[in-house]
Amino acid sequence: MTMARALILITVAALTNACAHSDQKSLTAIEHRNEAELHKAASERAAAKYDPGSSVKAPGRGPFVDGPNGLSTYNPTAAYLEDADRELRKAAEHLAQARALERFADLACREIPPAERAACPVLASSVTLVRVVPSGLELELKPTVDARDTHRRLNCHLAWAQANGFERPSCPLFFKGLTLAVREGPVNVLLFDGDTPEVANVLRAQARLLFRAERFAP
Repeated sequence: MTMARALILITVAALTNACAHSDQKSLTAIEHRNEAELHKAASERAAAKYDPGSSVKAPGRGPFVDGPNGLSTYNPTAAYLEDADRELRKAAEHLAQARALERFADLACREIPPAERAACPVLASSVTLVRVVPSGLELELKPTVDARDTHRRLNCHLAWAQANGFERPSCPLFFKGLTLAVREGPVNVLLFDGDTPEVANVLRAQARLLFRAERFAP
């Protein structure tokens, strides 16, 4: 297969697969940082419930006890420290995910001026044909459109959205769960795929609002 026909696949979803909760895998960097703050606050509340002076003596459950008459000393509030540590670990996980998304955005946008990163590089006038596929959409570009540069700018914009939020970018076809690719050849094609049937359905519905009906393949 030649380079011209190679399928260049850039997926942002892979960056968030390591998140501890599957329902958080598509969080943006801002959302991850907000979650980290919530877990940090929960950790502080739990730690505040620990009282080092609350030690009590109770019958020991094993052969090793530290007091007379088979009594052992324990602190019933010590469990709050475990809760605090657990919340701090969750906060650290979210911060790591946020930083990974931000680093990916910096890498994807390294050749794009900061002022242009939030602007959608694809206009409806750049597309000659819209093909609906099970996973989403295929957009055939006009021969005069630089497909590689368009894909590079779209990839930056998608990474920027993952870091800053999907409410702010101006691309109407960008949603959480989007996978973006370009197929170069005699006809250059942009591929917009949803990682779930629901996202694919939203992509197709939004395309029908964005493009004229005559541009859709039969």
